[in-house]
Amino acid sequence: GAPASGERCPVGPPPDSRRFCPCSLRAPGTDDGGACRNHEECLKIVDRFLDEQPRAFGLLQVRAARGNLGGGPCGGQCWLPGPCPEGDAKCRYDTYDSALAAIYYTKRGRLPEAKKILDAFVRILYPTSLAQLRPSTSETLHKGGPSGRMLTLLASSYNKAQEPQAGNYQAPWVTDGGVDTGNNAWVALAFAHYAAATGSACHATIARDILAALASGACQDHLGGFLGHLAPYKANYRSTEHNVDVFALSKVLGSAEEMRQAHRFVHSMFGKSPEHEYNSTYAIGTGAAHACDYSVPKGSPVAADGTFWNLLADVDPNETRINAALAFALRKPGIDAHGRLDTRGLWVEDVDLIWTGSKQPPRLNGTRFSTWGNGVQWENTAGAVMAMVHYQAKYGIGDSLDLPRYIQEARDSLRHLLGMYGGVPSSVLGGNYAAWQSGERRSIFPGGSDTGLGWPYLRYLATAPTAWAGLMLLHQASVADAVNESANPYAPPSKPVPSGTDATCIPGGAPEVIHT
Repeated sequence: GAPASGERCPVGPPPDSRRFCPCSLRAPGTDDGGACRNHEECLKIVDRFLDEQPRAFGLLQVRAARGNLGGGPCGGQCWLPGPCPEGDAKCRYDTYDSALAAIYYTKRGRLPEAKKILDAFVRILYPTSLAQLRPSTSETLHKGGPSGRMLTLLASSYNKAQEPQAGNYQAPWVTDGGVDTGNNAWVALAFAHYAAATGSACHATIARDILAALASGACQDHLGGFLGHLAPYKANYRSTEHNVDVFALSKVLGSAEEMRQAHRFVHSMFGKSPEHEYNSTYAIGTGAAHACDYSVPKGSPVAADGTFWNLLADVDPNETRINAALAFALRKPGIDAHGRLDTRGLWVEDVDLIWTGSKQPPRLNGTRFSTWGNGVQWENTAGAVMAMVHYQAKYGIGDSLDLPRYIQEARDSLRHLLGMYGGVPSSVLGGNYAAWQSGERRSIFPGGSDTGLGWPYLRYLATAPTAWAGLMLLHQASVADAVNESANPYAPPSKPVPSGTDATCIPGGAPEVIHT
């Protein structure tokens, strides 16, 4: 039978295929169809979810502690373990997810909660001792930012077992030690929006310090833009999405040169893919054969965020291009010769076969992660709704693209998920990692939503899609509501970001010398 109210699917040994957790949950403030009843009830669900997310050293866990929604009734390839199956040292507390939560709290007016997350970031950004640098190299030390303090950019993911250390990118202190340009740009956006909301020049200074560090990855060729990964584990590629993030941060902070650099790269990616079916959209990015490689590899997919986040940030505000890229993204892919989704379009429908809280399984609509992917990715879908609403405010209703329908069906899907599960899952498709590894995407339990880029999103409630759903609701909860552009994380906030330099909220700096 269904779990009692407030419970999640039990964690334990693989269940018999005839007995599995159906996860027929319903959050407080929902109607009989599962959707939250109104704007405020939906936002309270987001508030409750984020407030209850486990914290480690001030950062939010990626998956909810009791967010295992069950993988379905197919035995070993459906059983889902708990949110941290490899223990505390591998339990992910991702930089990006916590930054998103801080932005949501700021836009929701819950500034103390946002500050707690930002305080955790401050401790990891500014080293107070060079002895903690791992690897011990000056490459990870960034000087010359407005604060005058040495800064070390953030790793992609930390954990529950070891307190993060500024400049330490090695296990066991990190779960993923890569320094991702986009993730750090999101953190800087969180500082900038909080600074605007509170008038804190110090938090604005931190945002500008991060941007100055990211600018060290600028490429001075005809494409411009910024590298995707920086020291200590450099990578030579440039990503469209990362440059969207840097553009937005630069716009929020009023940094014209970095805006120009990022715009030039994103603009150059339109029609850049060697695949002819992608000539009306934005390529995913460049190769990585050498520093600032300007080639676009043949056989690469198109990612949803290259269109939707690009539009939301106004990186390449060319209406003809935007219309073409949206038309491609909103196309429903066909079926190829192998029975899988083809690469022509991103908009898909999933059926939640595991939910038993209604007579018919919910049919839910949104964007897949990439043209090689399978299944709706809900974080991107919430951003897509915001992007299409932004389009309507800037260019018109979008009847020729049928935008009202796509906005409505995706927004309704996210509201239903909030009501059904008390948060937004990464995917509603069943199956586990082993099912995804099998490569069989035609199964009704394929192993979650496949990104097409080497990893899936499984049926766990998660921080990032829930925070994005909250931002979507703050931006515009229904067609009857006015658009609140200040809720757009990529847009300048309604209050100005403070100017001037203030380092009073930054811990004392480390010595200025390091020997490598």
